Amino acid sequence: MKKALKIIGIILIGLLLIVGLLFYFGNKKMEKNNLAEKNANYIIENLDKDEVFKEFPESNFKDREQLKNLLGGIKENCEWKNRDGKFVDFFTMKDIGGINSTAFIYEYYLKCDSLRFILIYNVDKDKPELFKMNIEPIETENKMIIFPEKQLINRKWASTYQ
Repeated sequence: MKKALKIIGIILIGLLLIVGLLFYFGNKKMEKNNLAEKNANYIIENLDKDEVFKEFPESNFKDREQLKNLLGGIKENCEWKNRDGKFVDFFTMKDIGGINSTAFIYEYYLKCDSLRFILIYNVDKDKPELFKMNIEPIETENKMIIFPEKQLINRKWASTYQ
């Protein structure tokens, strides 16, 4: 009986250790994704302001002049403050032999066009780092959007504004 209790105790301790490690590493990953999402929200909220330029790391956005022109074009032509839209979805990716990344997807109807902004973060670093931004029409299908019903184009009254 004592031997059986020892074995059960060892198994329980082992299981608790495994669950604890999974919780610890899962919590660390969640913290990094939360930091990345907070930064993505900041960028989207301030995309028409000059100070947002510093949120695009030079190591990942080497053509600074092109980035400045893109942000300036949005500021001047799209009436960013009057945008109609929202955060749509997020998507986590793991490249084989590459990095873990998370994409945050936003869609907006703007004066200049209806656009989807995808901000992609490297979450393998100590502090998540923006390493790519894609901009595409919201009419374009994107496989990263897991719940298409959340898309702006599927909003019930959206067809009256197109």
